[in-house]
Amino acid sequence: MLKNYEAVYEDGRLKWLGDRPTSNGARVIVTVLEEEGAAKSVEARKAAFARAKGCVRPRKSIEEIDADIREMRAEWERDWDE
Repeated sequence: MLKNYEAVYEDGRLKWLGDRPTSNGARVIVTVLEEEGAAKSVEARKAAFARAKGCVRPRKSIEEIDADIREMRAEWERDWDE
């Protein structure tokens, strides 16, 4: 039966975040959830979005969006209609 342990991989070593395996030399399967740089990148994007909040006008209602789509579609040129 597989047991799960959480760790961070740094410089070729696993740094255990909680419980660690009890046996030394155990066979392991490592799944990388996300890389350290990717986690920082995600946090940077979240921070940028938080700073940008309110820069754009409020969301439109479904009815307003549908009206905009109808208006855009009416402006399209259709060669097959001629």
